[in-house]
Amino acid sequence: MASARDLAVASISAAVGAAAAAAALRFLSSYGASSAKQRSPPTPCPEHLAVKRMRRRAPAGAVPLRSRQEGRVSPSRPTGSPSLIRYISWDDYFMAIAFLSAKRSKDPNRQVGACLVSQEGIILGIGYNGFPRGCSDNKLPWAKKSAKGDPLETKYP
Repeated sequence: MASARDLAVASISAAVGAAAAAAALRFLSSYGASSAKQRSPPTPCPEHLAVKRMRRRAPAGAVPLRSRQEGRVSPSRPTGSPSLIRYISWDDYFMAIAFLSAKRSKDPNRQVGACLVSQEGIILGIGYNGFPRGCSDNKLPWAKKSAKGDPLETKYP
């Protein structure tokens, strides 16, 4: 039987995962759209981007995504379908989550994000590079090279 702490951690993880998934879907829907509004239609509202239950089963390894814009689509999308359904692969989905988590990093030189996924396709964790917990940004060095030549004054000791 799971403890209350385990249930709380699982609930919080699910909520964070859902928020990251919504952000990833929003990002992927606008991927490839430029600032020139003449050549592309306006970004669809979030209701159109939500993953919805389809009447027929989606191909294995695909996430349904409704979008009017052309984006990266997997070859497993249905052909001959009159609807505007596009599918992204799970790999692209998880990479988008890692990319979005990297955007949270305050490091201007290295923005690294990660999305740990089990073999069953379950997100185990999401993270990005940053300073250790409890350390102020002002107490740790940000520079690539030290003005005094001291390697301990750099970000890379």
